[in-house]
Amino acid sequence: MNGFEAFVAVAEELHFGRAADRLGVSQPTLSRAVGGLERALGVTLFARTTRRVALTPEGEAMLPDARTAVDAARAARRRARRAGSLVVVSKPDGDAGLLPGILEGLGEPVQLLFATTGDEAAGMLRDGRGDVALVAAPFDRTGLDVEQVHAEPRVAAQPRGREATTLAEVLALPAVTWPGVDERLDAYYRARDPETLARLTDPPPATAGRAAKDLAEALRLVELGRAVTFLPRSVARRYPREGIAYRELDGLSEARLQVAWPSTSRSPRVAAFVRTATRPR
Repeated sequence: MNGFEAFVAVAEELHFGRAADRLGVSQPTLSRAVGGLERALGVTLFARTTRRVALTPEGEAMLPDARTAVDAARAARRRARRAGSLVVVSKPDGDAGLLPGILEGLGEPVQLLFATTGDEAAGMLRDGRGDVALVAAPFDRTGLDVEQVHAEPRVAAQPRGREATTLAEVLALPAVTWPGVDERLDAYYRARDPETLARLTDPPPATAGRAAKDLAEALRLVELGRAVTFLPRSVARRYPREGIAYRELDGLSEARLQVAWPSTSRSPRVAAFVRTATRPR
């Protein structure tokens, strides 16, 4: 535990005892760490009384940078502990079928880590659990470098025999939603894909959709006529269903697969993965 970790824990708990328990240290040890940081900085970070602990204006100002420093230190420790290995993050079925060829071209063993969303994959890179990721855009690129790997059409997955034939019609239907996304909005074509809506002169109002925790649930909702969803063409090809019609519609934006890695990375293994992933096919 360093002074910044101690400061962030107390700032978030506003209680020295709870912060000490959270960090697994004694309260005197925690107090010494915070006091040492205050002396080193020449400022008072907390206003302390017998009844309460509160951040001073200086403490409030420092908290965002301190959190960033703590997160960076934790990520560095994780990467140091597994030095010599490469952890690749991807969504299941979210690599456009390219990952096997990339790994073969890389020619060395890697560890695989799966994420449920692009933002979760990006978070794994920032917190040190992963080294490099194949991620479908858009996602939170904070602290990451990104290069394009692949682009392909998206398709609308609809109940067979009841297909809408235009973009406006399909966007007016209830759409599958995903964890963490406003239930009124489709994850890709309303909340997160303004390119698609910008192609419509009169975008339809958002229609309440049905939540799915994964692709299997989403496809079942489509088969049962409860919702539509939108998938990269490569994913649709891997999941043919009698009750589902996959249709390309004019105006849907492309699915873009990108390779992402921490901006601070200097790993030769990461560089080799990026070169292999972005090699022309």
